[in-house]
Amino acid sequence: MFAWRRFLGFLSIADQSALGLPAGERLTKARVRSFSDHLAKTNIPRSVAIQVDALYKAARVMMPELDLSWFRSMKARLHSAAPLKRASGPVVTSLQILQVGQRLMEDHDPKTEYSLTLAQAIRYRDGLLISLLAFLPLRRKNLAALEIDRHLIKEGNSRFVYIPAAETKTCTPIEFAVPELLLPYLDVYLATVRPRLLNDPECQALWVSPRGGALRDGAIGEIVSRHTTAILGIRLTPHDTRDAAATTWALAAPTQIGISRDLLSHSDLRTTEKHYNRANGVQASRSLAKILQIAKRRGGRHCVG
Repeated sequence: MFAWRRFLGFLSIADQSALGLPAGERLTKARVRSFSDHLAKTNIPRSVAIQVDALYKAARVMMPELDLSWFRSMKARLHSAAPLKRASGPVVTSLQILQVGQRLMEDHDPKTEYSLTLAQAIRYRDGLLISLLAFLPLRRKNLAALEIDRHLIKEGNSRFVYIPAAETKTCTPIEFAVPELLLPYLDVYLATVRPRLLNDPECQALWVSPRGGALRDGAIGEIVSRHTTAILGIRLTPHDTRDAAATTWALAAPTQIGISRDLLSHSDLRTTEKHYNRANGVQASRSLAKILQIAKRRGGRHCVG
């Protein structure tokens, strides 16, 4: 019920008095319209329509006795008005990609699940994989090949991703610290989720397939595309996360584009600028500024999209 929790989060900011009402009375046409307007500040129209649709479906399950015909009409209008994708392609940032990953992981809490189903384990794995791409936009083959202790290394309370030069496209080693934000999710994955998927105890692959072995690199594209389409309304590929990383840096710190070169493991800054930087337009920079402000106010744990 992520959509309902998000609606409550919006009410806690915009209409706190509504939180004291019974669930059915909170759900009014005016409040849902305000929620939709709030989402539109940092989302493309298709993403707004998808999230309002998710709230509608959650309300139907939770309160089947309510007449939600007005809600059904509202979400239908949003879907009709939203293009699937702009011809030039929308500007996507790493924070939006992180939002997708966190949503997948937070649909179920493996620590409280009496018996984690295979589907829940796969969804959590997908969420962690996408979240890691938001911070560390590795090439697909390197991401799929990650192994515990060989590439994912634990040092004290920290974890690092290290890929030797012989395994990278540019023949330069890759080394990144796993962000603190992701460490609790990674710990849960390693302790609870990965063992649920694993069949071969000798397999050291970080990402495990539903069959219990290493996830093939070809599957990663389908994972990223399926979930970003469902949640953002935009079909992204793993390569697009690299585009998003350069865009995010260019929007947030336009004088520090060299940082994104290092992040993407490019040997030449011109490669970053030519192939990935799509940070154009005042509206795009304003959108990112709002996202960054909201994420900072919430302590960086949740990204509002």
